[in-house]
Amino acid sequence: MTRTRQIRLFGLSFLLFTGLAKSIACAGDYASRNIIGFSPDGRYFAFEQYGVQDGSGFPYSEIFILDATDDTWLEGTPIRKRKDNETAKLSNVRKEALSAARPILGKFGISRAGDLLASNPRAELGADPRRVVVNAAHQFTPPKREPIVFRLTEKPIDPGECGQYTDRPIKGFNLMMEPEGGKPITLHDETQVPTSRGCTLGYAIADILSYEDGGKTSWAVLLHVQTVGFEGPNSRFLAVTRCLP
Repeated sequence: MTRTRQIRLFGLSFLLFTGLAKSIACAGDYASRNIIGFSPDGRYFAFEQYGVQDGSGFPYSEIFILDATDDTWLEGTPIRKRKDNETAKLSNVRKEALSAARPILGKFGISRAGDLLASNPRAELGADPRRVVVNAAHQFTPPKREPIVFRLTEKPIDPGECGQYTDRPIKGFNLMMEPEGGKPITLHDETQVPTSRGCTLGYAIADILSYEDGGKTSWAVLLHVQTVGFEGPNSRFLAVTRCLP
């Protein structure tokens, strides 16, 4: 092998190594989600997010149960389980979290699937992640109601302590529900980010679900939330719930 060829091969190997190192340095982890469902009266909604943390390799599962009348967590929730052991099985951690949540889920009968009206997986590149139009009366042809637009807007927030960990802007969000021809409804609007959410870098609509009971509709909008992580941005889920006539 000539010296020139050796230099070229070394240079290519160096570029591949540095490119790999850069991708590893910027890596984060993305949670998966499992929709547990609504209570029979639509008041309560539950979902699970789970995965394996990047860097540590620790498996985790978190179950969130919300009251749709005021969009708050139930007392004693979220239920968070993690094994600080990279050889632990994720399936076992999920079973442990579900076992801990079962008394609350059973008390309120939270198991009704509801209707999944829209879903924007993190791998989907074609959909608009901040404007989603749904047909809540999809069971009928033609629809008995007009379409509804869900509009997500990011907004800058005082970074607070997050400024120590990133120079990227920290963001909150506004979520609007806009019935065709009706008055827009603010589902969520914030001036500061709760510390439990971490240092948030961006948002996108993940899923829109509805559940009808007794003349009222319960809504659950799941968002992808990008946060500052140990080895790069992580993606978690956040739910906004509301019960409307």
